[in-house]
Amino acid sequence: METKAILENLGLSDGETKVYLALLKLGSSKVSKIKEESGLHRTTIYDFIEKLINKGLVSYSVENNVKFYSAMHPSKLMDFIKEKEIGLKEILPELINLSEQHKEEIKIEVLRGKGGFKTLLNLALRVRKNIHAYGIDETLFKKNFPIDIKHYFKQEQKLGMKEKLITFKDVEFVYPEKHMEYRFLDKKFFSATPWMAFGEYVAIMIWEPLTIILIKSKELSDGFYKQFNLMWKIAEKK
Repeated sequence: METKAILENLGLSDGETKVYLALLKLGSSKVSKIKEESGLHRTTIYDFIEKLINKGLVSYSVENNVKFYSAMHPSKLMDFIKEKEIGLKEILPELINLSEQHKEEIKIEVLRGKGGFKTLLNLALRVRKNIHAYGIDETLFKKNFPIDIKHYFKQEQKLGMKEKLITFKDVEFVYPEKHMEYRFLDKKFFSATPWMAFGEYVAIMIWEPLTIILIKSKELSDGFYKQFNLMWKIAEKK
């Protein structure tokens, strides 16, 4: 990498770099000489010099009321870098604190009874993400929520949502809805608590007493989808 590019990577602007290199070459000089060497406009040179003075990379002296500018020894560049490093170390704890404030918040809710189930359905419709679920026994859903489920399916279809469901072989009943796809595994692979996910939400249902543990966590939902997709591949179609 050429010298000019390296200096710019250190934090000097294009104009500051040209002025600094010109002064290194010329030694103590008036602005007119810097202008000839750098090719920059006279008025902008003053701005660049001021910035370099503030960075500790240029100094000046006055002779017969005329200012002569000089580049500080190149080793000063190391001090310039160290000053940046020290400044960064001072604010690093504050920056880390700011970044940690935006870490994912895990939200957990407990929904109870049929009212809690309706809350879950309404949330799924608001999120508008496809449903993935396993351990589903549709006979229980049909028995406990016959009207709510039918209304929910109509809303899903209007929103273009789809469902992928893994249930057990020899299941007594599945819904004949076009937007729902079932696959089947041996019942021994399931517990009595169905799991479902949509977007960043994961819900675990306990039937007796009817309780839903609703968790909002991208990390958890990502893990769920990976596990679900693996099970989906090995599950059988009908």
